[in-house]
Amino acid sequence: MDDHNPTRKHTFHTIDGVEALINLDPGELFLDLPANTPRYIRVQEGDQVQEGDVRTQTSQTMDSQTLSKWRIDSISTDTVTGVDVDTGEAQEWDREWLIQRLGTGGFSVKLTDFDRVSVSETTGLGGSHADDQDDEVSPHVIVTAYGNNGQKFIQLYSATEPGDWESLQLVDQDQHVKEFSEDVLEKFETAVARAIQLEQQYH
Repeated sequence: MDDHNPTRKHTFHTIDGVEALINLDPGELFLDLPANTPRYIRVQEGDQVQEGDVRTQTSQTMDSQTLSKWRIDSISTDTVTGVDVDTGEAQEWDREWLIQRLGTGGFSVKLTDFDRVSVSETTGLGGSHADDQDDEVSPHVIVTAYGNNGQKFIQLYSATEPGDWESLQLVDQDQHVKEFSEDVLEKFETAVARAIQLEQQYH
């Protein structure tokens, strides 16, 4: 899966010493960070941003009442405006300033979607019981889903029948996935299932 948009205008910026590909269009902030990798950060109008780095902090820390949170109302080519979700107070940021804060972890966007998902076959679909000497089921397919908040989530799957993609079963779940809300989990499972189905067409 990919969110490739050929009409999006981009430029390269350096964020904390790392080259990033940044979109220039109004309506959203989109960072490929680092550039030319699947990891990305996207903020759209209506999304929620907050203080703190979701990539390094626990969910308990990010839920702290001491961290300010804003709903993004508008994104122009120069500025971003939002409203504090607790006080209703309006806030305006310089677009470049907010991009830098998102890239360095000063701010984070709430996880809402998974536009990029990669599927890789590791050892071939030989069946999870192919080696009876192994107590653990060896994963045959690795699925990596990238969220709009810059995080990645890795799931391991194994085929119960040799060469049968329809028999893939989850054998190791990313711990973060267990904390997803029902809505986010549904989006995650839909994105993963679609990516596996697409990959299956090439086997």
